[in-house]
Amino acid sequence: MEKLNKHVPITLKFLAEKLKMSVSTVSKALNNYPSINDYTKKRVLELAKELNFTPNKSAINLKDRKTRIIGIILPNLLDYFFNRSIYGIEQFAMKHGYNVIISQSHDEFEKEVTLANMLLKTCVDGLIVAISQHTQNFDHLDQFERMGTPVVYYTRNPSFNLNCHKVFGNGFQGSYLATKFLIDRGHKKIAYLGGPKMINFTHDRFKGYINALNDAGISFEQNLVAYTNFDNEHTIEAIKSLFVDTNEMPTALVAYKEPILFDALKYLKQIGHPRFSEIESVGFGNTPLINYLADPPIASIEENPEGVGEKAIELLLKLIGKEIEMEDYQKVMVNCKLVIH
Repeated sequence: MEKLNKHVPITLKFLAEKLKMSVSTVSKALNNYPSINDYTKKRVLELAKELNFTPNKSAINLKDRKTRIIGIILPNLLDYFFNRSIYGIEQFAMKHGYNVIISQSHDEFEKEVTLANMLLKTCVDGLIVAISQHTQNFDHLDQFERMGTPVVYYTRNPSFNLNCHKVFGNGFQGSYLATKFLIDRGHKKIAYLGGPKMINFTHDRFKGYINALNDAGISFEQNLVAYTNFDNEHTIEAIKSLFVDTNEMPTALVAYKEPILFDALKYLKQIGHPRFSEIESVGFGNTPLINYLADPPIASIEENPEGVGEKAIELLLKLIGKEIEMEDYQKVMVNCKLVIH
């Protein structure tokens, strides 16, 4: 390479001229954009290293009119699934030169609206959101796309909002696996303990349960289904309705989430239910707590939260990079797996 004047500033434009590339391509290569091929990235990084070039992040952001910040709204970070999914999002975002702002709606619609407005004013480059259980109006989220900022819904299926990008675990497949596993173990009276009955994102798991019963030729019984709003009081009421008759009670249970399954098992054991030891159960979660339970469920559905989070941020960055058009709505499913304890 020709000898450089030490007084000549090394800039993105300078690198671009030397490499006969556009400034945009050099900038994206330095920030590890997935749209830039490995050979181009290698050439850019080698020259940058040779010239001791350190990119001015603020200048790059100003040039691209981007903040390099991703907004995230989720219901509750204490939830094991969301905690794990954030790890997948953060790792992928940082690898591609983005930071994240994480906010919690605590499953309150009004709080979700407030957070969305705050992130819009922050000028985030994109938004990932797991809607609250009460969200049916999407005006506060649609405004992002009207401003040209992509939104990816994840984990909770926004069935009221058909034209959107979404990534979530395959709850239908997971629930089918759980129910079939119990059927294969000889159970014919299998109960289903679901989440909030009127919320759209709970329906896929119920459908998986129903389909597994139908495929095995087992009749559906309405009295074997109960719902809870996730709190302990509602869960206990649901369990009472399922296990009140010891003669006709279910011998197995599929639960929407492991925390409500743990509440159910704890209650049945506390009241000394006469057939407690016969009940086999499967819940969604595969939480580490299972290793410490005296009476653990026989199996769990592993939802791969990190994978769901990574797929969500991967899709969002493709939308930001215009590899996918905003109106070319994508639906990405991440399969679950059965883990036998």
